[in-house]
Amino acid sequence: MSKVLTVVVPTYNVEKYIRQNLESFEVEEILEDLEVLIVSDGSQDGSVDIAREFADRHPDTFKIIEKENGGHGSTINRGIIEATGKYFKVVDADDWVLEEGLINLIKQLKSCDSDLVVSGFYWYHNDKDTTSVEIENPVPGTEYYKEYKVSDVCRDMYVKMHGMTVKTEILKKIPKIDEHCFYVDVEYVMFPIPLVETITSIPDYVYMYRIGIAGQSMDPAKMQRNQDNFDRVLERMFAFYTQCKKDGVDDAKMTYITNFLARVVASRFKIFLGFPYSRDIKKQMLEFDTRVKNEYPDIYYAIKQKAVLLLRKSKYNLYFLAQMVYKRSL
Repeated sequence: MSKVLTVVVPTYNVEKYIRQNLESFEVEEILEDLEVLIVSDGSQDGSVDIAREFADRHPDTFKIIEKENGGHGSTINRGIIEATGKYFKVVDADDWVLEEGLINLIKQLKSCDSDLVVSGFYWYHNDKDTTSVEIENPVPGTEYYKEYKVSDVCRDMYVKMHGMTVKTEILKKIPKIDEHCFYVDVEYVMFPIPLVETITSIPDYVYMYRIGIAGQSMDPAKMQRNQDNFDRVLERMFAFYTQCKKDGVDDAKMTYITNFLARVVASRFKIFLGFPYSRDIKKQMLEFDTRVKNEYPDIYYAIKQKAVLLLRKSKYNLYFLAQMVYKRSL
C-alpha cells in the first residue's frame, strides 16, 4: 500500500530522546499510512540500536538509513531521495508528535491534494517542563480545512519547518539543502515556495519542538561560534531571493519571501548584539546593514525588529541600548 506521509527523523547521537520520538509515531490507527525514515547521520551512540527495535517491530513503517556525517541538511536531502509517501515532514529526533494531532493530520492528507498543509506546533521548554505557542495562526485570514491559492494568502503567512507538511514530489524538484552546515531550516522552508500553488491549514497541534537543551544550534553562544554557518545560509538565501525575482515569481510570493528573509537578516543582528561591546562589531553591523540596504532594499525595509530599528534611527550611536533590547527579547 502506498504511504500517505513520509516522516524523516534526522538522527545524530540522540539516544536520550529518540525513543520518545519514535514511540509518538507508533499509533496503530495510522501505521499503514506512515513511513518513518530514521536517517542516522553517523551516530556514535545507541540511537540506531533503539531505532532498530521499531524497525523490527514495524518493518513496513520504520526504516533505518545509515550514512556518514553530513549535517542536518544532508539527512533531509537523503530523506527526500528515499521518501515514497505522497507528503513529507521533518521531525527531529529530539522532538516528537502528538497522537491526536498526527491522526488528524493524516486524515487531512488523505482527503486533500494541497501542495502545502500547515498545522500547529508547541515549544516544549525542556528545562521547565512547560509548553508555549509561538505562532497562533500561521496563515492569517484563512479558514481551517479550506484550500486556498498560496498567492492569495501568503503575504502575511509565517510557516516554520515544524508546522509544514509538503508534497514529496515538490521537494524532489528543489535545490539540495546545504550540508555540513547549521541553520538550514530556512532553506527547507523557502526553497519549495515558488513551486507551491495551494495550501490548507488545520487547527491541530502536531509537533512538539523541544528547546532549552544545552548545545542546541539556536543557543545564542552557539550561534556566535557558528556565525560562519549562518552567513553561508544567508548568502544562499540572498541568491535564492535574487533568482526568484529573475524567474518572475509573483508579487505575493515575493512579499512572503522578502518578509521571511527580513527575519533571517534580523537574526544576524542578534548574533552581532550577543557579543560584548566592540567598535569592530559595530563596524561590521553597519557594513552589513549598508550592504543589505544597497543590494536588497525590499528586505532592508521589511525588517521590524526593535533593536535593528533603534540602531538605524540612532545611526548606531545607541549600540548599548540596542543590546539591552536584544537581551530582553531572549
